[in-house]
Amino acid sequence: MTTTSGPATTPSLLVKVRSDMKAAMKAKDSSRLDVLRGLISDITNAAKTSTPVTTDAQMLKILRKRVKSSEAAVEEFQSAKRDDLKEREVAQIAVLEAYIGDNDSMGEEDIIRAIQDVIGRLRSEEKTVNQGSVMKSMVGPGGTLENQTVDKQVVAKLVKGLTELHSMIAEIQITLSPLRGDIRESSKIQSPAYINRLHEGDEVKVNVSSSVLLE
Repeated sequence: MTTTSGPATTPSLLVKVRSDMKAAMKAKDSSRLDVLRGLISDITNAAKTSTPVTTDAQMLKILRKRVKSSEAAVEEFQSAKRDDLKEREVAQIAVLEAYIGDNDSMGEEDIIRAIQDVIGRLRSEEKTVNQGSVMKSMVGPGGTLENQTVDKQVVAKLVKGLTELHSMIAEIQITLSPLRGDIRESSKIQSPAYINRLHEGDEVKVNVSSSVLLE
């Protein structure tokens, strides 16, 4: 039995780079053309590996890698007092950063906030909160990040960490739930440190703030 795969996805950013390369050829803009040809070469080489470029996030990764390479070259040429070569690298960085600025992906802090919002919504709707359900709500059809430029591997890593943390806190709340009534009524509680004193002498001390336990 043979199977056929669908056509490869062409990132919108790659379409723009190819279009801009043609424009640079017509305008005889050799410096810009060299930069774009270098990008196309990287993408062509990636197509021969197990990780071809199929998303804008992958394109951004290649762009950032080239920026770092040019930045390192700038320092070397500056030390060697080769201002001509230094200026060439600076010009290349400007071209590359223009593409990054127009298509930059979400940062980890923004992704974390989005994940926390999704977990909060799923909890309020009394739905299952696990890695699969959160990922579906993040990057699936109609998901929070459906129209955002993000690296799904980064999203998956953050979702895994946050859902595991959510599960751990939920288990602690269930384990210590019999203490809640006594804790609320006790006049001794004046700080989260009291929670730790409840377990003095135990092998395991629970370092969780009372605000979490008393939700």
